[in-house]
Amino acid sequence: MEPADPNRELLRKNANLLIDHGAKDQSVAAELRLLVPGRKGTEGIGGKLVLTPTALFFHGHAVNRVRPDFGLPLDEIAALRDVSRGLSRQLEVELRSGTRARFVVWGVPRLITAIDEARTAR
Repeated sequence: MEPADPNRELLRKNANLLIDHGAKDQSVAAELRLLVPGRKGTEGIGGKLVLTPTALFFHGHAVNRVRPDFGLPLDEIAALRDVSRGLSRQLEVELRSGTRARFVVWGVPRLITAIDEARTAR
């Protein structure tokens, strides 16, 4: 049996990376230096979430003020939470390091299932 192609797309979804400029906890946005000093509130960066057999990638659209492009290794994911509020469907991904990323994305339960299935298939 041949190993699975680590770059093969398992799932692709439109999503927004949420950046909370006032957050005090560890975040992907802070690690990528996307926070703007003195800015308050939450900002959404539009893009795509792409699930592969090895990582959950976020690719920001070119029209954003910043264009983050990063991957969260599936082996490093400690928790996946549906943190939806009202009509806003939100997924929070927490890494073993404590770093968190929050995405606005439709189909959160299906996405969590797909990520869990990819993690157990490894």
